[in-house]
Amino acid sequence: MSAINFTDVVFQTPRRVCHSIWDGLPGAITQTRAMRRLGRYIYRRFTRHTVRTQSHYTQFMRNPPLLDVLARLLSEYQIGSTVKLASIGCSTGAELYSALYVLRRARPDLKILATGVDISSEVIKAAERGIYCPGQSAATNGLYLEGRPELFWEDAKALRDLFEVQHGGTLRVQDRLRKDTNWLTADATEGGLADTLGPQNIVLANNVMGPMDDSLAEVCLRNVMNLVEPGGYLVVDGIDLDLKTRVLATSDFKPVLLGQEELWSADGSKDGWPWVRWGREPLDRTEPTWELRYSIIFQHARV
Repeated sequence: MSAINFTDVVFQTPRRVCHSIWDGLPGAITQTRAMRRLGRYIYRRFTRHTVRTQSHYTQFMRNPPLLDVLARLLSEYQIGSTVKLASIGCSTGAELYSALYVLRRARPDLKILATGVDISSEVIKAAERGIYCPGQSAATNGLYLEGRPELFWEDAKALRDLFEVQHGGTLRVQDRLRKDTNWLTADATEGGLADTLGPQNIVLANNVMGPMDDSLAEVCLRNVMNLVEPGGYLVVDGIDLDLKTRVLATSDFKPVLLGQEELWSADGSKDGWPWVRWGREPLDRTEPTWELRYSIIFQHARV
C-alpha cells in the first residue's frame, strides 16, 4: 500500500481501531524491518504532533538497569572523590532519591552532592520534604497535572531500604539519602542554569522535554548539555528521538552503549509505540544512527 493510500486509510479509520489491529499482530510481523519503518511513519505522521500534556509524574526506581549502569560508571572515580549530580525536571524527587540510593550503595566512599531542579516551587517543596503516601501523588498544587503516584503499596516492601515508615503509614526518605541534597526552583529552558549550578558530573534530564514544542525542547536540551563537565555523563530520555539525534550528532557527547538494550526496554510505562506519543520506539540496529538514537546515557568527551 502506498504512503498516500495508507494516509487516507488512517485518516478514515479511528486511531483506536488501528492501534488494536497493530497490537493484535504477532511479534514476528511487527518486528520486521518493513513494519518498523511503517511504525516510524505512523508515529511521525499521526502521533508525534498529538496533544502534548506535561505532568509532574515521577516514579521510584522507574528504570533500575539505568541506575545500575550509572553505578558501574562510578568505578572511574577515585576513592573519596566528590561527585556532583543534578536532576533537571526532578518533580517530587523520586528519581533523584532513587539514584542516590543506588549510587551511594555502590560507592559509599564517594561524596555525592545532589541538586534537584524543577520549574514548580510546590513540587520542589514536596521533594525537599521527601514524604510519600503510596497510591497518592505528592505533586499537589503544581504547575502541571499531578500524574500517577510515585509508588504504590505493593512497591513499598521492595523499597523499604529507602524509607522510614511514619505514623499514619506515610513513607519518609531516610536521612542518609537526603544529606548533601539541595532543591532549586528554576526553568531549564532559560539561560543562566549553568551559572547557577556549575559543572556537574552526572545530569539526569528524563521525561521532561518530550511534551515541549520542538524549539523549546532543543533549547532545554542544549542548556542541560552545558551543565555536564568534560568526562561527565548526561542521562536523557523521554525526548523526541529525531530531535535528540540531530542535536547530539553535532556535539561532543558520545553514546554509552553499556547495557543499552536492557536500558531501552526497562521502562514499562513507555509501551504503546507507534500510537502513543511517549511510546518507546523499538531498538533497530539497522538504523544508521542507532547508537545515538537508542542510547539514554551519553558521555561528554574530553577535548
